[in-house]
Amino acid sequence: MYVELKSIYKYFGDFKASDDVSFSIEKGKLVGLLGPSGSGKTTILRMIAGLEAPDSGDIFVDGKRINGIPAAKRGIGFVFQNYALFRYMNVFDNIAFGLEIQKRDKKYIRSRVGEMISLIGLTGLEKRFPYQLSGGQKQRVAFARALAPNPQLLMLDEPFAAIDAKVRKELRSWLRETIAKVGITSIFVTHDQDEAIEVADEIIITNLGKVIQSGSPAEIYQNPRAPFVARFIGESAEIENYSVFKGFFPVDGFERAFIRPEFVGLFELGTAQYANSAEEGIVEDVFFRGGEMELRVNVKGIRVISRRSPAELEMQVGEKVSVIVYRLYLFNDSEVKLVENEGLIDREPVFI
Repeated sequence: MYVELKSIYKYFGDFKASDDVSFSIEKGKLVGLLGPSGSGKTTILRMIAGLEAPDSGDIFVDGKRINGIPAAKRGIGFVFQNYALFRYMNVFDNIAFGLEIQKRDKKYIRSRVGEMISLIGLTGLEKRFPYQLSGGQKQRVAFARALAPNPQLLMLDEPFAAIDAKVRKELRSWLRETIAKVGITSIFVTHDQDEAIEVADEIIITNLGKVIQSGSPAEIYQNPRAPFVARFIGESAEIENYSVFKGFFPVDGFERAFIRPEFVGLFELGTAQYANSAEEGIVEDVFFRGGEMELRVNVKGIRVISRRSPAELEMQVGEKVSVIVYRLYLFNDSEVKLVENEGLIDREPVFI
C-alpha cells in the first residue's frame, strides 16, 4: 500500500479527534474522506500532510514512516478550501511559488508553470490576479500550484466548498479526469456524499474520530456495514415497526429499519403487481427535482419516500396509490442486514 495509517490517536485537550484510526490507500487512487462536521476527517488529512502530529500511531507513505518529518519535506501538495492564493501574485507567480522555494532554475519554472496552466485550462490568463478570477478558476490555480513541485501525494480539504453549485459539479468531473491523467495518489475531504460518490475511487467514512467503513462508492452505498453508514449515505426513512409492511416479518435482534427511496415502488391504485405485497398509501407531498419527482407517501402511519421520472403518470397530493416496499435495511446498534420482501421472492405477479 502507498499510504498507511496504523492505530492513530489524536487529542485536542479532552477531545479525541482520532480514535485508533487505521487504513491504507493504493498508489494512484483518488480517495474521499467522508463524514459529518467534527468526524475527524480534516484532522486525518492534516496529520498526513504534517500540519498536525498524531499523539500515537504511525503514518507511512511509500513504505517510509513520515512521523516527525516537517511538512515542507514530506513531498505533499495541499489544496485548501479557501484557495489560499497570494493576492499580490498573478496566476503565473502563484503556480511558480513552490518551484521557487525549491530553487529550480527559471527555464524549468517557465516550462513547468506553462505545463500546469495548460493542464488546468487557463492558458492566456497567466497575468491575471486572484481578484480577476472566478471561484472555479481560483481553485484550478490552487490545484496547479499544489501539483507544480511534483508532490508524491496530493491533499485536498473540501476543495469545492467555496464554489457555487453549478461550477462545483463541473469541477468534480474536471478534478477526477485531471488526477487520473496526472496519476497522483490523492485524498480529499468532504461532507458531501454526492461529491464523494461521484469523484472518489474509494471512500473512507469517519464519525466521532473513528473509521466506520471503507470501500468503493458502490460498495459503501449498496452494502453499509454499520447503522451510521446506512443512515448517512443515501436518503433513508427510519422506522421501528417494519413488520407492518406486507412481506416483512420480525427478525430477532433487529427492531428498526431504514427504507431508501429506491426500495419503494408507487403505482396507480389497483394496478400494482404482487397483490400479497401491495399496500395502500396516500400521497402527502410531491416535489419536482429537475430530472425526477420525489413523492412522500403515508403508508399505515409511516412516511416513505419514492422517486419517479417526470414522464411517468403524475400523482397528486391526497391521491390514494398502491405501494410496494421491495426491501429494507434492518439494523441494531452494531449491525445492518438487507432483507427482501418475501412476497416478491419466487412468486408469479398478480394484478390487483
